[in-house]
Amino acid sequence: MAPLTIYYVAIGDNGASGPLIGCGDSLVATHTEPVRFTDQVGPSIRTLLANKSRTIGMSGLVNVLSQSNLVYEGGELDGSTITINLSGQFSLGGVCDIPRAKAQLEFTAMTAAGATSARVFVNGRPIDDVLSLK
Repeated sequence: MAPLTIYYVAIGDNGASGPLIGCGDSLVATHTEPVRFTDQVGPSIRTLLANKSRTIGMSGLVNVLSQSNLVYEGGELDGSTITINLSGQFSLGGVCDIPRAKAQLEFTAMTAAGATSARVFVNGRPIDDVLSLK
């Protein structure tokens, strides 16, 4: 048993609390209560996607994925790259939520897998294509 690491966004934090992402925001690691798992990636991504609250307690952190309807379908670690497959659709609040959503998913998956890079696919398409405004 161990806690899962889930990433949320500190809006306007400019990298002070974690990696700088998006529109001058920070990505901040949070930890769940200890849970039992064999593969940490699935439980971590499912925990992130299951949180339907935009604000994370009194922390000031934000979950931009809270309104999205996404399901974790599986993941695979290949060397130092974790690939996760999701189905469903994003429901984001604006252009700044695109890098926030991508970072929340990628960092949560990388930390869970002990990987240094992440590839996220939604309905079989790369996340960058799915979230593209083009």
